[in-house]
Amino acid sequence: MLHTTAHLHGHTLAVPQAVATEHLAHHRFEARQPTGHSPQDAARRRREALHAFFAILPTPEGAAEEALDRVAERRLPARAASGDGDDGKAEAHGIRDTVVWLTLLAAFEDRNQMLWFLSGNQNFAARTAFHPDLRAEAQHRLGTDRSLFLGLMQDGIPALLKRWGTKVTVSAEDLNLLARSEPVAQQVQAAVLTGPARPFAPDFPAPGTGPLAFDGRLGRPLAYHVDDRLWVPSRIRWRARGEEHACSGSPFIITRVLLEVSVEPMHVLGVTVLDVSTAEPPAARGRHET
Repeated sequence: MLHTTAHLHGHTLAVPQAVATEHLAHHRFEARQPTGHSPQDAARRRREALHAFFAILPTPEGAAEEALDRVAERRLPARAASGDGDDGKAEAHGIRDTVVWLTLLAAFEDRNQMLWFLSGNQNFAARTAFHPDLRAEAQHRLGTDRSLFLGLMQDGIPALLKRWGTKVTVSAEDLNLLARSEPVAQQVQAAVLTGPARPFAPDFPAPGTGPLAFDGRLGRPLAYHVDDRLWVPSRIRWRARGEEHACSGSPFIITRVLLEVSVEPMHVLGVTVLDVSTAEPPAARGRHET
């Protein structure tokens, strides 16, 4: 969605260098998948895909040293302590968050246009805006007027849809047909094997639908109209067929997906799998389609 919408509006997508490095480290599992590629080739393909979608914002000089000082001083966005008592983890997160914040400020100094920071990290926020301490720092460094062009958008894709799109009514029957279509089943099957695909598809072609069978769409019908297409966030339940799945626990899984759909006729143009989780067998009530 980000790539498509940014292209339509002429926006640039960017990611801080520290976040890109963390993303690549967290997705090294692709090198261990039976893709027919060497680990080095899989890592290269992932890196190339990241650079194809995003501009990389370089970490400013001295950011790491300043981050260490701010963690010691317990200055936002660094955290004072971890909720689970793991102060080492809190310190690592504080260093990363501070480097990201300093990268944003440095990147904005060279621009005179709106810069939206998309993050679900509560260390940057107070309700739905930047924390007052961070806002004051931005005003001091950028100037009061220019700092107003630095905005925070939380809640990820739902927030983007509400801001950029128009909520529209689509029949449950039409949404059910989209949810159970072949492109959705293929990408869900790939996500079950490799993990959710964010922000782009897995590093290898999606296999066939295999042992997964569509078992129902959950939640109310919901869609947003953005420019010339619809964006449909959905929760879909699937049943894993075969004894090898049944013996490992519940045969049901639930996926959160975002569907990119043409307006007329309605066809699935793209699928992003946001989350995959196991689920208990469906109850008789609260089920909107099977």
